[in-house]
This record gives sequence, structure tokens and C-alpha cells, in this order.
Amino acid sequence: MEEDKVLSHEYDGIQEYDNDLPRWWVWMFWGWIVFGVIYVGYYHYGPGTFPRQDVALEMKQAEEAAAQVAAEQAASQPEMDDAFFLAQVKIPEVIAKGSEVFTAKCVACHGAAGEGIVGPNLTDEYWIHGGAPTDIHNVILKGVLEKGMLAWESQLTKDELVAVTSYVISIEGTNPPNAKEPQGEKVE
Repeated sequence: MEEDKVLSHEYDGIQEYDNDLPRWWVWMFWGWIVFGVIYVGYYHYGPGTFPRQDVALEMKQAEEAAAQVAAEQAASQPEMDDAFFLAQVKIPEVIAKGSEVFTAKCVACHGAAGEGIVGPNLTDEYWIHGGAPTDIHNVILKGVLEKGMLAWESQLTKDELVAVTSYVISIEGTNPPNAKEPQGEKVE
């Protein structure tokens, strides 16, 4: 075994040894230097990507995929224009479903027959926010909070929204008893 080498100087009675570093420590030191050079070369100057870049790329791919799915869904669903809603009015199952939704969600404000209680009369030809089928659908969908009309798009399914819109269109002109006076503008 090699004897410890003592340096020729001392400080406060403490002598300093001049021993070699352990071999495992030297190899680890050189290993980290080699690793650092490879890391910098690969990630900063080579093909490697950092996690933030990976996440950004994956997010971009996910957004593109979501946009493609949304476009495919939009293409596969019928356009909800006035003609669409007027066609739905002629389907008894849609009107029955709309009547169920209306009874469960709308009666408190609009009355059992749509005659109007707190909310406006839905059976006359006067409308506050437009009487076209798409206008009616948009009011049901988005609501009119300043008038007390809730937005139902987050609480009803798409089919329920179409059904209740079709039902409201179908009850126009039914003239129920005790109907509320007309409000809004006449729509023919």
C-alpha cells in the first residue's frame, strides 16, 4: 500500500495530503464530461428535441386532429336552417320529444300550452328576439339573460334542443286560453 503524501506546508497545525483521487471518481468525472458534450451536441446542434418542443408538436397535432374531426362531424350533420326546423315539425316523434322537454324545462315561465306566464306567449305571431325557426333555436340555445331566459345548450342534448325548438314552432297559432298579451314584433 502506498504511503500518504504530505505537502510541505501546514496551516494552524493542519497538514494537507496530496493523494490521488479515487479511480471511480475520476472515471465518473470524465464520464459526465463526455455525456455533457454528447448531450449538447445532440439536443442543441443535432436532431434531439426538448420536452417543451415535444409537447408543442403533440399539441399542434392534437389540434389538427380535433379540427379534422370537427370538420368531419360538421359535414356529416345536416345544416340547421329554417327549412330543417320546419321539416322537423312534421315528425310526430320529434314533436313528442319536444313536448316532454318543454313540459320539464319551460312550463314554469311559458305555461303548459306556451301561453306565457313570466316569459312571453309562444303561441302568437309576435316575437321579441325574432320569429324565424333559427332565431327561436338560437334563443333556446344561448338564452337572453337580461330577460331571464336561460341558455339551455349546456343542459340539453342537441336532439333535445332541436325537438324543443320544433315543438315551440308547432304551437304557434294554437291560441290557448288566458294567453299573455303579444310582446315584440309581428313575424309572418
